[in-house]
Amino acid sequence: MSYAKFISEFYLSEQLNKPILDKNNIKVANLRDIAVCWDKNIPIGRGIKFLKDSNKLININYIKEWTKDAIILDTTLERAADIVARDEDIYIVKWILDKQLIDLKGRKLVRVNDIKISFYSKDLEKKLILLAVDVGFSGILRRLGINFLEKKVHPQLISWSYLAPISKRTSNLQLSTEFKGLKELHPADIADIIEELAQPERSKIIESLDVESAAEVLAEADIETQINVIDSLDTEKAADILDEMPSDDAADILSELDEKKSQEILEHMDPEEASEVIELLNYEDEHVGSLMAKDYIAFSGDETIEEALNIVKKMAEEVETIYVSYVVDSKGKLIGVTSLREILISKPDEKIKDIMQKNVISLNHFDHHDKALELFAKYNLFAMPVVNNENKLLGIITVDDVLRLLIPDRSDTDTFSRFDAVKKFLREGGK
Repeated sequence: MSYAKFISEFYLSEQLNKPILDKNNIKVANLRDIAVCWDKNIPIGRGIKFLKDSNKLININYIKEWTKDAIILDTTLERAADIVARDEDIYIVKWILDKQLIDLKGRKLVRVNDIKISFYSKDLEKKLILLAVDVGFSGILRRLGINFLEKKVHPQLISWSYLAPISKRTSNLQLSTEFKGLKELHPADIADIIEELAQPERSKIIESLDVESAAEVLAEADIETQINVIDSLDTEKAADILDEMPSDDAADILSELDEKKSQEILEHMDPEEASEVIELLNYEDEHVGSLMAKDYIAFSGDETIEEALNIVKKMAEEVETIYVSYVVDSKGKLIGVTSLREILISKPDEKIKDIMQKNVISLNHFDHHDKALELFAKYNLFAMPVVNNENKLLGIITVDDVLRLLIPDRSDTDTFSRFDAVKKFLREGGK
């Protein structure tokens, strides 16, 4: 049985420019960086960088002692520096320290202020591993040399198993590997993360996701992030993502893009989806039609409650909200409305037409925004159907769309984000 023998433990900030002594205790270099490679989720040290313009490394196995004052070799520098950095190696000062990583456990972005390192021996070989990153204030104090304060502040350590990089630093570390853990987070959590990032990191994360997941994430993001990401993607990728997003969201994004870019994306979108988006874009800004979503649930009225529930389940991922459903006749004219609550408390063999409310509050697609504001406030609704002059159902408008009308400047994207919770509430069925 093999045993690991602990030798020393330290923080990277304490080791930068540390003198390196040869077997005769003569200073031969200083620590400039440490090259590591990944073994599953753990970064393992390969060697010490000691020259500015060289990829030569001091082999970890030739280190006799690693004290608080110096790194002592058991041989000469020439013999100890017998390896070179590989493409897959990462210099931790250059590529990790002071960089942003994704904390998969806390579901947020963190900044690496320091790195905790362990030096030990196993099976007669010397080993160096990066134990964790310090993302707290203690890491900053330690680097500033304010030791008396640093001791009073507990390190905020995060294990490497809960971290993911947000950008490539060498050609071999592909996005599919980098973001494996990130993909397991809820779309809303990923959206929160990319909102804090700048380009090109935002797009790198979106491009690492499949189209459906990317659309779900962007639908949860604020408008500024949506525009920024779609504008940065190639036309085909952008079109594929917008195909999967609610039509009103897609229209909002395209209306803010350069006209040429917007037209190119529309030409690459699914014809049916593009047609719905173009319809919305053709409305004047002050018309209710410019705000309506084309994705909603509509029944004929002859469905049983059991059949209706199956329809709701099937369409849940595609529509703006499942909390309200509408009833139309054979010509598509609006004749009723019902709620998810009414469906859930009704008997399975009852018909939708028997539980629907026939007096429906609706908006005409050419109504002014002011009327929408008035009706939402008066009736305390969170969704309303939008019809044409013949009362044919065209789409729905939700309260989050109306809340945006209260913002006089569309460029004030920080204010837009205040209403993200409302949109999430609607898409999750009012839960």
